[in-house]
Amino acid sequence: MVDNNSTDNSREIAKNFVANHPFHARYLFADQQGPSYARNYGAEVAHGKILAFIDSDCIADSRLHEDLAGAFGESKIGAVAGRITGFRKESLWDKFHFMFTLKSLPEEQTFSKFTLIRGGFPAANLAVRKDLFERIGGFNESLKIYSEDYDLCARIYEAGFSIKYVTNAIVYHKHRNNLKETWKQSFGFGKGHAILLKKHVDHMIIINLPKYQCICQKWPLRLWLDLSGADKKLLGLIFLSFAWSPFTALIPVYFGFLFNYMGNRLRQNHLNADFWEKWHLIFMLLLKSSAITCGRLSGSLRNRVLCF
Repeated sequence: MVDNNSTDNSREIAKNFVANHPFHARYLFADQQGPSYARNYGAEVAHGKILAFIDSDCIADSRLHEDLAGAFGESKIGAVAGRITGFRKESLWDKFHFMFTLKSLPEEQTFSKFTLIRGGFPAANLAVRKDLFERIGGFNESLKIYSEDYDLCARIYEAGFSIKYVTNAIVYHKHRNNLKETWKQSFGFGKGHAILLKKHVDHMIIINLPKYQCICQKWPLRLWLDLSGADKKLLGLIFLSFAWSPFTALIPVYFGFLFNYMGNRLRQNHLNADFWEKWHLIFMLLLKSSAITCGRLSGSLRNRVLCF
C-alpha cells in the first residue's frame, strides 16, 4: 500500500492493517505526488513476477488476483485487464456512473494495438508482467494523472506484447458522488485524450458519429473528432436553430429522445429512477460530455493537436 502523501487518516488505517497482517501487506510512503510515481515505487519494491494494480477508490473481488494471474497463459500476453463495475447503485450519482463511467467490455478479448478508442485500460484493474514493466520504464511519471495508464498500455503493444481483457477478474469502483468531482474527472479524461493523441499517433483521423466511426491514416494529421456526445448533438441543434428558426422545434424532440434513451439504459442495467430523476440523469450526462469536450479542447491547445 503506497501512501502518496495523504492528508487524512489513511496512513493510520494502513499501518494498523499492516501491523495485524505483516505477511500479507506492506506500507510504503511516497512523498512525490502522482499515481505514476506511487505505482512505480510500489512496483520497484514488489517481488512477484506479476504486478497487479488497484486504486484507493476500488474494492477487489475476493478472487481478483487468482483470476488475473490465471489469464497469463501465452508468453506474448504482457498484461491482463479486468472488469470494473460500480460498487454502489443507491444514489443518482451512483446510478449515473454505473451506466456511463469506466464501462467494461461485455466479453473476453485480446488486443495487440492501441488506437486511442480501443486497447487502453485503467490501472484500477490491470496486471502486468514485472520484467516487461521494468523493460518499458513503468508508468510515465511526467504524466501526473489521467492517461498514464493508457500510455502504459500503448507502450506494452509497442514492445511487441498483447493485453488480454477478462470479465471474471472484477474490481468494484467507488465513483465520484458530486458535480464538482464528476466535472474534474471528466475534464481530466478529455485532457488525457489529447495527450495520447500527441504521444502515440503520427498520423490518424478519427471521426465518431452516432452509430458510425471512421478511422483514416492516409494524411499526416492528428485529429479526433467525436460528434457522438450528447453535448455536441445539442450544440449542433442550437447552431442549426440560429441558422434557420424551424430547427428550434428539434431541440425538445432531442430531449424527448434523451428521456427515452435514459429509460432504456436504466432498464438494461436493472436500475430504477422516477420521472424527475431521469431528467437529473440527463443533466449529468450533458455535464459529463461537456466536461470531456472542454478537457479535449484544453489538451489540444497544450499539445498542438485537434481533439474535440
